[in-house]
This record gives sequence, structure tokens and C-alpha cells, in this order.
Amino acid sequence: MPEFADTEVDPTAQRFAELHALRLTLETHLASAQETLDQYRDPQSGGWYHLHPNVAPKSPGDFSRASTATCLALDRVAGLRMVEADKAQTLADAILTGPWDSAGLPEDNPFTVAFLLEALADLKNLGASIDDSQETKIRDKSARLVGAFDEHSELADEGGIAVNPYPATAFLTFKAVHALMRWASIDSSIGEMFSSNLRQKISRWSWAALHAESVLVSSNSHDADVFELAYAILTVTTITEFSEMTPPQRGIIGYGLDQFFAAQGPDGTWPRSRPLFHYPTYGDAYCYDYELLVSVLGNKRLRPLLREHLTELRIAALALERLRFPVGIGFGWSSGHLRQIRSAESWSTASVFHFCFELTTLVALEIRRLVFDDVGQSLPEVLPVASGKIDRSKFLDSRIEREGENQLSLTEVIDQGFLAPIYGSLEQASRGSGFPKDVPRAAIFYGPPGTSKTQLAQLIADALGWPLLKIDPSHLTRRGLDRLHAEANRLFGMLEAADETVVLLDEFDELVREREGPNEVLSRFLTTAMLPKLTALHDRRQIVVLLATNHVESFDSAIRRPGRFDMIVPVMQPTLEAKLAVPAWSSVADKVSELGIRFDLIKFGEIRTHLDALTYSEYSAIVQRLGSALSIREFERIASEAYHGCTLKQQLPVIEHEGPDEPESWERRVMSQQSKIRLPESLPGMTHLTES
Repeated sequence: MPEFADTEVDPTAQRFAELHALRLTLETHLASAQETLDQYRDPQSGGWYHLHPNVAPKSPGDFSRASTATCLALDRVAGLRMVEADKAQTLADAILTGPWDSAGLPEDNPFTVAFLLEALADLKNLGASIDDSQETKIRDKSARLVGAFDEHSELADEGGIAVNPYPATAFLTFKAVHALMRWASIDSSIGEMFSSNLRQKISRWSWAALHAESVLVSSNSHDADVFELAYAILTVTTITEFSEMTPPQRGIIGYGLDQFFAAQGPDGTWPRSRPLFHYPTYGDAYCYDYELLVSVLGNKRLRPLLREHLTELRIAALALERLRFPVGIGFGWSSGHLRQIRSAESWSTASVFHFCFELTTLVALEIRRLVFDDVGQSLPEVLPVASGKIDRSKFLDSRIEREGENQLSLTEVIDQGFLAPIYGSLEQASRGSGFPKDVPRAAIFYGPPGTSKTQLAQLIADALGWPLLKIDPSHLTRRGLDRLHAEANRLFGMLEAADETVVLLDEFDELVREREGPNEVLSRFLTTAMLPKLTALHDRRQIVVLLATNHVESFDSAIRRPGRFDMIVPVMQPTLEAKLAVPAWSSVADKVSELGIRFDLIKFGEIRTHLDALTYSEYSAIVQRLGSALSIREFERIASEAYHGCTLKQQLPVIEHEGPDEPESWERRVMSQQSKIRLPESLPGMTHLTES
């Protein structure tokens, strides 16, 4: 865990330390998931046995259907690749040719059918090919599951599912709904079976079950079942968007979740559910705490409400240490439902690992929120859908000029060399494993003021569907200069633990300045302190770091080395072509056409140079005048006046340890910095440039 030496204890630091410690605990459990579950594998089918072969030996091919489906769900979300494409095909064939029953339950019972439909959807995603006859079988099984909704009417009307002779349960109803909704998105004919009328019927049944269970819980009835309450909540929120619910309904959802978490015992577990059905082989089946928590945590509509229950979820996570069983290599968990079984089961172990993964995701979101709150910024509630490309309507392209090389488009370099590899690895990063090492994830944008470097950072964040966190030196000096080092440790320690965030370090020049220049002692101290922090952020491979500066020439060379920043590019004024293409500035393009100005001709070269040199705001300031010019001479005069007062022509103060003795302009300085450009190695068709 990051150290916070000499940092005052405050609620944010305490909360972060608690969340970070929880995350490390969860990640420790997850690290053994694949190795542990591999011990339960059936070598013939590739499925999973219910119990460890040393506890209950099984013949090859005699795998557990429900256990296999639960293990595949973990594989799907965590990307463990426990099943390769060829094995996925073998397992899918084994499921489709074998009986659809579980531990003595009748053939085609809704419990087994729901679980195996989920398993086949996962195997299809893993590369299994489903032929026409197998598709027909899947449709037949789906039709059987749909028909099961009409067999029971204990509450408002039909709409719940049961395994006879037990009554309908919200558990089975949710499992069936989840499986059918997945296949409805794959096969349109199944979507037609799972019609809107049937969904409304299920919704009515589930709301009635939710109300009934909530009343029983409120009255402290011995018949209350908080698992049924939670599964009813899961069903209605799976079928119905929050936006389609009334305010009272949304309130009931929140109240029901509060009731469920309030029922948690001091040991981190919940009271046993009512029996779901009876296994002839094993006895009564019950709900399992961690299997339910997986579904609750995986429901994105409920996620905002779960922030209020992180304490209870943390207690459930810490209880895992006490509840685990040794399993050959590693540890596993038992559902605890069957007294004759005193060892870990594959499905309950997979559920625990799945719970750890889902809770890690929620904890990461809360850590991200803490970081934003700590720097006084609001984490957006709604983020753009990731596109992997800069929105060209919001940013005007500029050129990257290198001595002896062709000019490059800045937006093309960012899109192809920087964003494309990040975008292609977003799913992997979202699973907590971080970006691959060869994916660029840190960049320095330099250039004169007014060239929209901050806006570019925001558009990069939008392209990834991530929030932008802006940090400047004031965040490190807010508790006084004497606390700068401690505050940097604190803030960068939190950033190391953050996920799925674009961090913009703005105006950090003084903290990364060349250590051999003026103010040598202070510069050496600050820069030396920043080097390991920037390296740690890069090595974490969970966030994207951007640094915007006007003065890259003063940066210490160690800051610019690969391993801290993968791309260093100038962000200059927009090209003339980009300016002329802006719809809001069409009056200039119209005037150019009207006056017969052709920028491809040498005689108009000076006008082109003048307009091309202007920043966005400088060009915007003269658009109206240019559009109203009555002659080429007047048009040329307006452009010339703007050019001679523009940013690129401004004279800059002399930097004693670098550059000529006479004053220089931004234009000359940018030209002298071409050797500092570094393009990503992933840029198609480009040779990687190293610093001279």
C-alpha cells in the first residue's frame, strides 16, 4: 500500500487506506482463481466437477452442469481464459449432447436449463461454433423455460418459476430472466418468445414478491427471506430501466437493498434462505450469499446504490478468510448447505472469486471518486461512450513538423498511435489486469499558450469514455510549501490505486525542471522526487497520464525518457485548412472564394502564412472582419496585423542555460524543440524517433 509518511490523518486518507487494503485483499484471493479451479476440471469435457476429485472421484465426462456454468461466468467477466477456443467447442458439444439435469432433478428442469443456457452463451463468446441442429435445441430449451413462467400463480398472476413441488421463487425467476435476455440478444426467435407481454407478467410477479418479502422483513417475521427480496429486486431492475420506474418504485428498490444489507450478521453472512427445491441426491438447495452478491454487484443499475453498503460488502469480503477450505493448491469455499459435504465446492468457490472481482471493480470506482473529491473536482455521473477517436468537430487539427521528415497530422498521430492501442485494450484494463506493456499510456503535449492542450486532454478522455482528472501544483502546495513532498506522496499514492482515469498534469514545469539549471538545489529536490512517482504511474498500467506544458525545453531529460512518457508531441495552432472548414467561420471561406484567393498559388503565400500562424482565439477574433473585407488588399492587411501580434511572434525571455543570448519567439523555440518529439512505436508506418 502506498505510504503516507508525515501526512496528517484525515477522513479521506483513512477511507482510502481502508479501500486500498480491501482491494489488495480481494486481488490476493483472485490471484489463485485459475489455479484453484483447474483442480476441479474434467479432462474429457473441459467442464468442472462439483467436488474435488480427491473428495468425490468422478468418471471422465461426468461433469456438473450447474457448477460448470458458474465457473464459466467467472471466466467471462474476469477474462481468465480458463477455456480456450478448442476446449470451448468440446464443452459446448458435451452440454448439447448430454442430459439437461442436475443431481437427480428432472430432465429439462428450469434450474438446469437456465444455467446451461448461460453456459452456452459464454462458450459461444469464447469461440464455440453452434450448428443449425444445436441452435434448434437451444431454441427448444428456451421455449421450455419460457413455458415455465405460466405454471405457478401464488402471487398476482403467473410470472414466477419453480421446481415442483416447491413454490415459485425469485431466485429461479431471476436466473431464467437473465439467461433468456442474453439469448434474446443473440437469437431473434428467442427474443420473440421472451415477448414484452411476458416481461410485463414477470415484472408484476416480481414486484409483488418484492413487496411481500419487504413486509415480512419489516415485521420481523420468521418467514422472511432476504434472499428472495434481493432476487426480486434483481429481476425488476434487469427487466426495467430506472428511468421507466416511478419515484416510489425507485425508493422501494433502495429500501429493499437497505433491508437486505441490514440482515447481515456480525460474521459477514446472511440468514439461510427458504429451500429453493430438493435435490434427490443431496437434499434441499438454498441460496448462497456470495452467488447473490455477484448478481447484485454485477447489476450496473444498482451500482450507485451500493456505495452506501461498502461497509457490509467489506465485512463479507473479510469473512472469506475464516470460511475458506484448503484445496490442494490454494483455497476454496463451500456453500455450507450440505452437512455431509465438508469441503470446498467448485461452484461456490467460483462464486467467491467472481464476488472478489465484482467488488474490486466497485472499490476501484470508489477510489476514483475519492481522488476526484480530494482535488475538489466532481466525478461525472454520465461519461461518453468510448469511440477510440478524437471528436474532430471539437478540435482543429494542427501539424507536427520534424526536420527532414514529412509533416504529420496531430489528430492522426493521436488517433492511430496513441488512442487506437489503448482503445483496443480497454476491456482488458477494465478487468483490473492493466494495459499490456507495449500499449502507450503517457504523453507530453507542449507548445505555446492558447493551443488547446487542455481541451485535447478532455477529448482524449472522452474518446476512452473515462473522466478527466486535472491536477496542477496548487494541489500539492495547498497545505503549505513545507508539506509539498508529503502531499505529493499522498496524492500520487492515490493516483497509483486509481483506475480508468485520464490524469492531466498541468503547469508542472517547476516540478520537473532541469536539475542543473538556475535554482539548482530546489529543482534537484523537486525533480528527483517526481521521477519515481511518474515511473510508478506508468508501470501501474491502469490510467492514462498526460502532461501539458509551454516549456518542454526546461524539462529534465530523465522526465522525457521512455518508461515515463511514450509520446512527446507539439500542440500548435490549427492549420489554415482546419480553420476554413469550421462551419461557424464559413464567412471567411466564402470571402476567399469571392475574392479569388487561391492558397495554392505563390502570390497568396504570405496571406496563407499569416492566417496559418493564428491560434483558435486569434483567428476567431478577426473572422468577422475577414468576412467583411471588400478587397484582397484589405483582407491581406487584416491577416497581417493579426499575424504580427500573434502568439507565435511574441518575444520570450532568455533562458540562461539554453538557447541564444538574443530574445527568441515562440515560433523559433518550437522549431528548436523538434529533436524532443517522440512518436509512439505503435504508430502505423512510422519509425520510432528517439531523442538526440
